[in-house]
Amino acid sequence: MKKDLRFAFPAIVALFAGVNCAHGSPISYTIQIVADNDFAVFAGTDDNVINLIYQNDVSWPDQIAAASSQSFTLLPGETTFYLLGMGGGGEENISGTVNGVDITSIPVLMSSDLSSQLTGYDLDSVGAGTYNASLADVQAAFSDLTWGPPTLNTTDAVIELAAPNGIGYDFASGTAHLFEFSASDVSGVPEPATWWLAMIAGGAILLRRLRRTSSPSI
Repeated sequence: MKKDLRFAFPAIVALFAGVNCAHGSPISYTIQIVADNDFAVFAGTDDNVINLIYQNDVSWPDQIAAASSQSFTLLPGETTFYLLGMGGGGEENISGTVNGVDITSIPVLMSSDLSSQLTGYDLDSVGAGTYNASLADVQAAFSDLTWGPPTLNTTDAVIELAAPNGIGYDFASGTAHLFEFSASDVSGVPEPATWWLAMIAGGAILLRRLRRTSSPSI
């Protein structure tokens, strides 16, 4: 008996829609970041910073206890994280995780110093963890920044106390730097190419089943 192929098309549509829906769904992120002395978290694209996600307002010893309490979702079009590490003097560093992924275990770029382009950048307020970085300032500074690999640090007190693996990123005293990494590296969601492969494979399986069930019975 031949099976009506019309009943198979909804299944194919559902497979493709389900994959696309899952890929387009908002992804929840949890940050556990600690910086000496202050930090902020931004989202954007490879080309610029778009949105301020989190502004730290506690000193570095208190960041250790507060680090696990921040969660959020990215807006449509936001593909990149930017951590702004701000130094208040002494040895500076930033470390932690996003969605449980150690930021020292993924590809990260570090910007040149932008402290001079942050309005009212003051070592005392930064040292207390209370300086608020402006989104507009970071956006204005972005086009002038140069980028390179960050320097790992394993000896500072903040790193020893709070870093997931005892490792963090080091930068010069009293400076401020953006640390850039892809959201896909901490989201657990496959890249678009992987989704296409899944869609093609799923469609092939469904079509194979259709051919079997639509063959005349003997």
